[in-house]
Amino acid sequence: MKVYNVEWNKKVLDNGLTVILVHKPDYQRSLFMLATSAGGFDICQRVNGETVRHRSGCAHYLEHQMFRLDGKDVAEQFAAMQAQTNAFTTYNKTAYYFQTTSDIKEPIRLLMDFVQTLDIDEQSIDKERPIILSERDMYEQSPDHKLLMETWKSLYAEHPVRIDILGTKDDIEQITVEDLTKFYRMNYDPSRLVLVGITGKDCREIMAWIESINNVPSLYASRTIERVIRPESLEPVRSFHELFMDISIPYVCVGYKFASGESKEECLLRDMAVQMRLESLMSALNPDYEKWLEQKIITQISGAECDIQPDHAYLLFYSQTYNVDGFIRLTEQLVETMQTQPINPAIWKSLQVKAISQTIRELDQFENLAVELMDAQMEGYDYFAGAKRIYAVTPEKIQSVIDSLDFSHRTVTTIWPKHAESE
Repeated sequence: MKVYNVEWNKKVLDNGLTVILVHKPDYQRSLFMLATSAGGFDICQRVNGETVRHRSGCAHYLEHQMFRLDGKDVAEQFAAMQAQTNAFTTYNKTAYYFQTTSDIKEPIRLLMDFVQTLDIDEQSIDKERPIILSERDMYEQSPDHKLLMETWKSLYAEHPVRIDILGTKDDIEQITVEDLTKFYRMNYDPSRLVLVGITGKDCREIMAWIESINNVPSLYASRTIERVIRPESLEPVRSFHELFMDISIPYVCVGYKFASGESKEECLLRDMAVQMRLESLMSALNPDYEKWLEQKIITQISGAECDIQPDHAYLLFYSQTYNVDGFIRLTEQLVETMQTQPINPAIWKSLQVKAISQTIRELDQFENLAVELMDAQMEGYDYFAGAKRIYAVTPEKIQSVIDSLDFSHRTVTTIWPKHAESE
């Protein structure tokens, strides 16, 4: 199949593994990514109607444990094949990948072997525990990270976005072989995995090769596994929260919580519409932006973002600022502007062109393209319909989405310098 002048094909193999290959003619570099749709959000799952609970942080802890196969370091084996390997965990997936400019067949075999083989024991888990706790402590000391986490804790009572992907300290300290084995067996069955490859090599030959080595049977393909997100009130847990850290300039985040429940396709459109309006206001496209910088209401660490998903939706304004009250008032003015003034058509057009350009450039950014294709497969939408979505986000659509949002559910999170605690 050819879209955007990109040749790609998808096939579901006999054991349920989904394979997506993208051909990039004349490229020497190849990237292959194998992922499960289980991440930080998967603390509670429903299996054939039965609720199963996991310790928070299982997905991330398991990612750290997976780079062993038959007691050997997988990273060293990839290096011997002239390939670099890495992994990451997000709220909705865990992915393992390699990239190389050399032969890809044996690295593909190794990638599939180690991801589909669990090789852990108490010793390996205990060895990794202080590393993960140290990583968690590092994030806890980051004001940017702390600001977002405390805002999500203020907005949500039940949704797992309020829990760090790494997990709580107690859960990290108590995770066992049994915990990780249970999580692995539920979420790493071939029927739950997606393999995305982007390469300049012959994709038909590569697909045949993958089929020939794909010998891990599916044990749980007949099971229905769902992520459980408990419903909750639109009212934030806290309308205001402040804390003190070792910083010199305060941080503040104003967050709004919205109703969710739309289809994934509609969420993509709504998210794009709101994000486009935010960029028109909180960037140099706005003539007032330089004035806010001069007045020290915002700094270079400032911005606005939204996340509109079927199971949650929020909008955040955040900044490191010398004027916390001034920034909060500014966000109130920006919300009023969003509700009462349509986007400037010239600014909308420039944002549309920018979005189209980014979509085209992404086709040559192997990591981003692989992740986007992965998300589209796991969440059930068409990645290659992205340009159509951009054209569908008209000024009228943007205003329609803004008008549908209820901005009455707000929280404010502030981080003050420690010396202000005694004042």
